[in-house]
Amino acid sequence: MKPVNHLEQKWAIGERVLDVLIGGTSFLDSRDGFLGSFRDAQSAEQFLEAYGFDLNDPIEKAELHGTLQEALRFIRTYFLKPQYQDGLALEIPKKFFEISDVRELLLLAGSPVHLELRLWACAILKIVHTISHVDRDMRTHYFSDIQMQILDRFYRYLHRDENGALYIGRNLEDPLRVNLVEFQVKPKKARDSTLMKLLHKPGSVAEELFDRVGVRIITRSRVESIRVIQFLEAVNVVVAANIKPSRSRNSLIQIHQFRETFSREYQRLKKSEITEPQFEALLENTDHGNAPSVENRFSSEHYRAIQFTCRQLIKIKNPLSEHIRNLKTLTRGLDLGPEVSSAIERVDQKYIQRVTRFFYPYEVQVMDQQSYIENEKGRSAHAHYKLAQQNAAMNRVMGALVKP
Repeated sequence: MKPVNHLEQKWAIGERVLDVLIGGTSFLDSRDGFLGSFRDAQSAEQFLEAYGFDLNDPIEKAELHGTLQEALRFIRTYFLKPQYQDGLALEIPKKFFEISDVRELLLLAGSPVHLELRLWACAILKIVHTISHVDRDMRTHYFSDIQMQILDRFYRYLHRDENGALYIGRNLEDPLRVNLVEFQVKPKKARDSTLMKLLHKPGSVAEELFDRVGVRIITRSRVESIRVIQFLEAVNVVVAANIKPSRSRNSLIQIHQFRETFSREYQRLKKSEITEPQFEALLENTDHGNAPSVENRFSSEHYRAIQFTCRQLIKIKNPLSEHIRNLKTLTRGLDLGPEVSSAIERVDQKYIQRVTRFFYPYEVQVMDQQSYIENEKGRSAHAHYKLAQQNAAMNRVMGALVKP
């Protein structure tokens, strides 16, 4: 018979293996998660090193401490009373404000003695983990350039006629031209909003946010909403090959019924049996009452829109590459001394990427004016959506403290 300790080590198949690595559960939702993971300072340090942090680097250590302080502020602001009136009537134990080394937080999560402190430590670590991903998404530093490159594709086709009416098209005579009620650009998401979005949704990490850049196009009718999308695809503002299918949502039209009506009535239009205005009216009046609802469980069932996510290849020039090339050109042939000349010569430009290229997602929402009005009021109000997100994030992070 093998010793008990040997058996415990050999068969220590925990929930992180079964739930997360095999079962597809988010680490934040695993029954173990951070709980009980760290029995001593060495195991805590090994975890942090494997995660990617070097606590021997004073800058990284200070950054982690700052992340811990932000996590404590976030919990107090959004999950606890009195700052959040629907929050939990709990108070963060004073001990967590006295922590100077994040390893102490990990050890509290693994403490077999103090259950309440363990649960608090795990909740705080979930926020620390999420902030760490947000802060280390390298594309965040390029946000302004990314937004400009994506929006430029739309702006080049947005015009106003002699009466100031907005339309999208190559020009006034463009047969694909569509009159618009409004064109809106999604503002840059505030940091706390980004954290909330990641926390409320299982499986989300920073690089998977698909709506940091987005546009909303409002048309006069549902038929014109479809024609706007037709235009965007026809002039390659959006590229169908780069659409992310799992992110496409349609609660504006019933595609099967629309396709059926279109096919039948378009033949009549070509035969001049009906006029074009009659054709558009027949399409518009097609019964769309059974249009599929938006799958986001926090969106109102009354929300009506077409939305999809496209990916665009972004190109960011590295100014350092050009500066070094100019420096090498200007100093060539000059007598700068052997040490300086040798140092400049050793700077090899092949190790400096001239252009950084990556695909970046952005969201397009299209809806008719009536749907927009309905979406902005009552049960579809954005405030209700945000509140549902906040409560979901609160229960996800703090749930164990309420129901241990």
